[in-house]
Amino acid sequence: MTSRSSGSRRRKAPLGASYDDALNRAFDQIARRARSEAEVRRKLLQEGADEAVVDRVVARLHELRYLDDDAFARARARGLAARGFGPLAAASRLALAGVSSARAKAGVDEAFESEGALARQALERRLKGRAPGELDRKEKERLLRWLASRGFSSGAIRGAFERAGESTAGD
Repeated sequence: MTSRSSGSRRRKAPLGASYDDALNRAFDQIARRARSEAEVRRKLLQEGADEAVVDRVVARLHELRYLDDDAFARARARGLAARGFGPLAAASRLALAGVSSARAKAGVDEAFESEGALARQALERRLKGRAPGELDRKEKERLLRWLASRGFSSGAIRGAFERAGESTAGD
């Protein structure tokens, strides 16, 4: 039985001052998934591109409209909302991606117009058809913590339980 070692991966040469190579690497990054400007910059610099080359590549990507942090923030926040995350988690992940706080807030506000409804949907998915009244105190507390870890505010969590017919105070 042969195994693959980590050394079997072909390493790419450092980019240095090659604009064309850096632009092609940026195209490869964006083709895999949408990225923020900061993510593209960070990756190109990690791969050894010169700062001046990175600036030119980013400017070209903006010209081609392949980089748009506003659109990235909206799409990423919508995607996180669809996966059951709350606005606090979305804002945190956008900050990690290097999106400015103003752009992140706009994207999160648009995606989470109804945080309470999203919290209720996440709760219902987690309950899998069971009623909150069927849960013991420990299970309810676990659900509260889970919703909070997904980035929902305490008000949205409370509202989700109340609409499901249960108080967050427990029994």
